[in-house]
Amino acid sequence: MELKDLRKTSIWKMEKLELNFSVDCVLFTILEKKLKVLLNRPFPEMGHFLPGGFIMADEDSDAAAIRILYQRTGVNHIFLKQFRTFTDPDRFSYAELFQRLGMEQQIMDELPLLPERVISIGYFALVNAELIHPTGGEYQENTSWGDAEQLPQLSLDHASIIKQALDALRRELYFKPVLYNLLPEKFTMPELQTLYEIILGKSLDRGSFQRKMLRWDIYERLEERKTGVAHKRPFLYRFNREKYDRAQQQGIHFAM
Repeated sequence: MELKDLRKTSIWKMEKLELNFSVDCVLFTILEKKLKVLLNRPFPEMGHFLPGGFIMADEDSDAAAIRILYQRTGVNHIFLKQFRTFTDPDRFSYAELFQRLGMEQQIMDELPLLPERVISIGYFALVNAELIHPTGGEYQENTSWGDAEQLPQLSLDHASIIKQALDALRRELYFKPVLYNLLPEKFTMPELQTLYEIILGKSLDRGSFQRKMLRWDIYERLEERKTGVAHKRPFLYRFNREKYDRAQQQGIHFAM
């Protein structure tokens, strides 16, 4: 984003925004057997940011998160989970941001009166990277997948937000089969276990893991085995969405 673009759009747009309420979205995926997170770098002068923005005066936080992600990814059906509200009074400062951007005092004087505190509502999601097509948003931000375990320099409190989002994702993993959207139509139990291990950051006992997954009764074993493997060919499985939806409606809880 160029400062001239920020100056051109800020004055009229700020009148439509709740300038002390924002959303920050943490999108996780698995690429090259590593956990990744979607990052933006709108300003060359600063580090990376999470996809986020201010809530419009006529929308709630869920609608804002969906809108902001659609602007940056071109996808509007991402299931987002709200996990925490970040209220530290020192987490964000307009004056500090503008100073770090090197904005001229004249530009700052043209902006409306800005609040001294910004509260952010955090959302996370686990997505298939093949469905995400970063657009850069209206400011053509530099968007990329960063390593969740070795993050680049992040601005504001976004490193902390990512850490807490990962903790929330890991807790969710113990109670819901949230990985189904990363799986191919047919997969093996070792392939499913590998996804769990990447996200949890630890090894799991193979026999115990398979028993727990099958106990959920949402993974249907097929009368097919994986081909092209060096050792014993494992059975292929398929996620049964109908059984999962029915279990959700009946209030059944999944737990590892």
